[in-house]
Amino acid sequence: MARLKIYTFPDGVLAQKAKPISHVEKTYHKLADDMLETMYGAPGIGLAANQVGILERILVIDTEYDMTDVESGELHAEGSEVVGGKIITNRKPIIVINPEIIHREGKTAIEEGCLSVPEFTSEVERSQKIKLQYQDIDGLTKILSAEDLLAVCIQHEMDHLEGRLFIDRLSPLKKDSVKKKLLVARREKEEE
Repeated sequence: MARLKIYTFPDGVLAQKAKPISHVEKTYHKLADDMLETMYGAPGIGLAANQVGILERILVIDTEYDMTDVESGELHAEGSEVVGGKIITNRKPIIVINPEIIHREGKTAIEEGCLSVPEFTSEVERSQKIKLQYQDIDGLTKILSAEDLLAVCIQHEMDHLEGRLFIDRLSPLKKDSVKKKLLVARREKEEE
């Protein structure tokens, strides 16, 4: 597995729409593994292909894993993995290809952050429950019912596939203000 570069605002790839995957091939296993490694290492709970510079409709999610610091010489439990000096346990990754929300229900608003918009969070309104049709890593069509954090995470990552960031869902005034601050912070970081 390899850690991939995570693109951040205002990188152009984040504003582009991802293309459907016509045939799920074995090469997507490596991509999904690399995306999971990148997501866990960041750390985050979801990652869309756009965020690593790939304009294809694939995303990875895990809203249930636990992460603890590795103490030197510490043994870790079977089924756990060490990523970036952290022990990751209780992994329940979901690999989603060509997702389509076929049902929405209710509303919720929780504080969202994003690996492509570092150091900024904001409350965003989304559907509380969704039903998702997608293909798994073997190309099989599946239906997933999700609610609360998992539903929000799926919707957030699907926005990436459409070339949209969560900050694009803010009011026009707040969105402009946030984008200006992010551009200044990016320029300052690049000058260092």
